[in-house]
Amino acid sequence: MNTAGQNHVLSRALTAYPSMDKYHTDLRDVLDTIKDMAEYAEDQHPISLGDYNAASDWAGALSAITHYGCGVYSFPYLSEAFCKDLMLELDCMAYSVNDDEPEEAQIPEVTFLTECRPLFDCLHSLWANAGIPLAKVLLAQDPSELRTIQAAQYTPENTPRGHWHNDKDSDVTLVVALTATHTGGGTLVHTGPFSENIVVPQLPVGHPYRG
Repeated sequence: MNTAGQNHVLSRALTAYPSMDKYHTDLRDVLDTIKDMAEYAEDQHPISLGDYNAASDWAGALSAITHYGCGVYSFPYLSEAFCKDLMLELDCMAYSVNDDEPEEAQIPEVTFLTECRPLFDCLHSLWANAGIPLAKVLLAQDPSELRTIQAAQYTPENTPRGHWHNDKDSDVTLVVALTATHTGGGTLVHTGPFSENIVVPQLPVGHPYRG
């Protein structure tokens, strides 16, 4: 019996189908409210985290969001179980560096669109359902065109290559922590020559930051 192969097939079935249980429970609880806020925010400025009475539904929906600095937030997004299933999938895939990037910024990665289209489609659906409303609420942007979804592999050997880089083709970048079995793992966001950089600490599994 090919147990490893069966596990891989099971994992693919679990990860490739978009469903609400793939979201973090804290996000599922407030997603309808976030969507209501997104409709309101479409023609408005970003909704401030401190603009609403603490007892209101809107304030409750925003309470799980942490603001680190201009345009940089973190929030519960994917469930820990789904992240674990994603890691099982990624263990079966081959990582490679992007030769078009500067050498000092080359981290081994998997591009889902070319390596695993079902996973890309699943994550795209999750993004459209929750990521876009959050971008409308927090950033007053509508990033409907999802250009790429990648998994990057950070190890002690290649981490020094995690150099400054710019996602030139993205209006919004969403970075999700898939594991928590490592030391370090935070992110430094460069904000320009005349202001201090924004430090985002290592986040719990499934909690992304976006900027």
